[in-house]
Amino acid sequence: MKYKDLIFKEKSKEKILKIKEQVVNYITNNKRKSKIIASASVFVLCIGSISIIKLNSKEVIACAKSRNTMLAGETITDIAFNGSSEIEKGPAKSYGKVIYLTIDDGPSAYTDEIIKILNRNNVKATFFMINSNMEAYPEQVKNIVKNGNTAGFHSVTHDIHKLYTSPTAAKKEFDINQETFKKITGETSKIIRLPFGSKPYTPRSSYNALMDAGYKLWDWTLDTEDWKSTSAQIMKSVKQHTNDTDNAVLLMHERKQTVAILDQMIKYLKKEGFEILPIKQRDEQRNYWNGKLFSEEK
Repeated sequence: MKYKDLIFKEKSKEKILKIKEQVVNYITNNKRKSKIIASASVFVLCIGSISIIKLNSKEVIACAKSRNTMLAGETITDIAFNGSSEIEKGPAKSYGKVIYLTIDDGPSAYTDEIIKILNRNNVKATFFMINSNMEAYPEQVKNIVKNGNTAGFHSVTHDIHKLYTSPTAAKKEFDINQETFKKITGETSKIIRLPFGSKPYTPRSSYNALMDAGYKLWDWTLDTEDWKSTSAQIMKSVKQHTNDTDNAVLLMHERKQTVAILDQMIKYLKKEGFEILPIKQRDEQRNYWNGKLFSEEK
């Protein structure tokens, strides 16, 4: 069964239920005509019921797009887009929905303002930081930790041509991040994000070295592409790709246009029933390699 047929049938159901409600209301206010109206309502409902084919689980599953994560050229953003386009995750609005706000490439001149917006909305985020930026903005690094957000690392070079020159090259860059962070804050973190995601650039040997060192690698399921978008485009993307999921890892960057829309974005996500959380050190990592990128994957 085609997706558009499913939509048509659902809309037909809604129309019939609406007619039924109108008939009941009319009967209540017009008792003398109740018998005639009641007969008419039964006739309408019977005709409508005949015209609708009952949906079963197999049809819904067949309608959902299959996720093919094995294509050689597919990036994490491609995988995330395909995953967020599926229709098998239940209703758009429900309780128990979770979204992780993750912010890459900082700290920067925008970090303190981002934290202020988070605090005003009583939410926390995860900051994936580049080594040179930590060195340039040490007070912002401290501010991230001080305000209860999670600090994560985003490499030294941010260059895939240098990260994978050997199986341990990426691991060594995150070790440097760790040293810089500890020097600034006295604390440590094992949460990391590879530049451009762990697919398709990261070799298995590099991934294994990171896992052996105890790092927790996080990709994303929703890329706002804010680095090339306006504030309005960022908001449109968030609305579009959170409409059919109840668990998402949202990727943003420390950019002027992102800061401008962040407050509105948070308010929208809360209105839609999302609980906004930071990644915790104890949380299970979610990335392409371990098959946990999407919450329904086991």
